[in-house]
Amino acid sequence: MKKTLTVLLFLCCTTLFAQTRINSDYSTAYRQALMCFDNKDYGNALKYAEDAIRYKKDNLTKEVNKLERSLTTREVKAAGDDIEKVKNALKSRDEYDIVEIIDYYIHKKGIAYFNNSIKSLISYIKTQEQYPEAQKLIGDIYKLEGEYSLAENFYKKALDFSEVLDINDEKYSILYLMADLSRLSGDKNTYEVRLLNITSTETLEKRNMLIKSMSSLIKKDNKGTLDKFFNMYRFQDYYSLNAYCQLAQFYKDEGELEKALQFSALAVITGFSKMDYVISKRDLTYEYKDIKSFLENIVNYNDLVEWGDSNNIWKSFDLLCELSNLNGAKTFSTDLLKVLARYSPSEYWQHAAVIKLDSMN
Repeated sequence: MKKTLTVLLFLCCTTLFAQTRINSDYSTAYRQALMCFDNKDYGNALKYAEDAIRYKKDNLTKEVNKLERSLTTREVKAAGDDIEKVKNALKSRDEYDIVEIIDYYIHKKGIAYFNNSIKSLISYIKTQEQYPEAQKLIGDIYKLEGEYSLAENFYKKALDFSEVLDINDEKYSILYLMADLSRLSGDKNTYEVRLLNITSTETLEKRNMLIKSMSSLIKKDNKGTLDKFFNMYRFQDYYSLNAYCQLAQFYKDEGELEKALQFSALAVITGFSKMDYVISKRDLTYEYKDIKSFLENIVNYNDLVEWGDSNNIWKSFDLLCELSNLNGAKTFSTDLLKVLARYSPSEYWQHAAVIKLDSMN
């Protein structure tokens, strides 16, 4: 009867285990660090972030030790390396706390990730003791305080263990932050290299062909070039979008106008491709016609307008106008400015287009 009651309690508790794990001491410390950071209480944010790193390492070390001790018992040894057999052996010994640890990681990654091997699962836990989210937050604190060298060290630590991040794409945020440190430090060479390193190496060959083609088309500056530009090109390296925007501005500031034109065109096409794709998924009757109609339509999607603003898309449109003109493509520049002056979804950049258009007439 006692054993039956224990099993029933285990079954009830298992469904709540993932939530319990979320409320672990290191997660709690990290949430407190974030709260303090948002409230500009950087001293306590630093303290809680450091606590979170220490607590996580201690917690995972304890988990590994518990698992490894349990595996040395005769019954569990006899189960071999098979996770399910090991769990059954642990249940027969009423070691439900150990089963909970195993189930947490199976729920997190899936049993196939570990090839149903308990040794593989333990090895995985050992790799998770780092806390890159907390390391990034410490880097953010030092960056705000102007301690760029210390910030760099913590960003590098976070990046070194980026495979541990709960949200894997967060590594791109770290890469952008490191690039920004170079900019703030006045290290132009490193800033350029870091921005280029953010861009996907998998699409490098395609990207190089694309930017040459776009630049060549723009500089032909024939009538109808604007329509051809938005009809012909699409690019989907969305994680690199902000790097393209920043590289365009960087090369413009450095007087490298050809490169600046190429990257501003790439930023515009990448952002445009994303929005065009999203609209096509939301509205099955949608079909791209021309840039004027596209901008008229985009105002119906407030989230896309805001996304374009936060990702510098509307700024990139403005920069493309300026750079195409500087590269001798006045017709392309003027045609795009006319569209933006009337249909840009951003009031600020619409006004900027009007001013630029007036200055060119």
